[in-house]
This record gives sequence, C-alpha cells and structure tokens, in this order.
Amino acid sequence: MPKVPLNVRVDPALLETLKTQAKNENRTLSNLIETALKRYLERGSLRSKDGGADNP
Repeated sequence: MPKVPLNVRVDPALLETLKTQAKNENRTLSNLIETALKRYLERGSLRSKDGGADNP
C-alpha cells in the first residue's frame, strides 16, 4: 500500500530532538516517527489486553 502524507504540528525543540535521533540512528525522520507510532500502538494494544492502563 502506498504511504500517505501526514501533517502534524510539534514544538520546535521536539522536532530538533527527533531530527537528531533520526540522524543518530541513520534513518529518515519519517521512518523514525512511523516506527515510534507503531511501537506506541503495539504497547497500547498490549495494555488494553492486560486490562491495566497503568502499565507503562
């Protein structure tokens, strides 16, 4: 499936941190954010299955 653009607004300091992290990991900013979102959703799915929203 082709990827689609997503526009979001973030704090300038956060953007700089994300860019630095992407560079440190030798990946694009888009790939870093996409991977982070996928991990966030996976963790959220695990939490809801465990029944505890307090699990980090």
